[in-house]
Amino acid sequence: MKTFNIGELSEKSGMASHAIRFYEREKLMPEPARTESNYRRYPEDAIARLQFIIHAKQWGFTLDEIRELLMLQDANGDRAEAKRIAREQLEKIREQIRSLSRIETVLSKTLKECSGEGPMDGCPIVEAIGREK
Repeated sequence: MKTFNIGELSEKSGMASHAIRFYEREKLMPEPARTESNYRRYPEDAIARLQFIIHAKQWGFTLDEIRELLMLQDANGDRAEAKRIAREQLEKIREQIRSLSRIETVLSKTLKECSGEGPMDGCPIVEAIGREK
């Protein structure tokens, strides 16, 4: 079985070495085998696992949620749990979209109202940001 040192794994996965070590400490990556000189040696499937972590982070999953999904995958767990986690993430994303849409509406309106000239006092952009909740 082919194995990689941390530098090779970093290059192949697109993740920095210090991030790989962080995910090991966070128990998202299994403890790698060690050489007699105590160097880490990673199996080929570590690349796919790191890419899963990268994608899950891009999708907005927290480290705890990623850990839970990986534990389910490792144990061939229940799909219902994965679906629950994904459903909760989708609701968070939808709320972020609603929030960003409100912000976009207010910002667009205040940009039209602001002349872009004169003193800051009474600037509709600054006032709108101060009111935003």
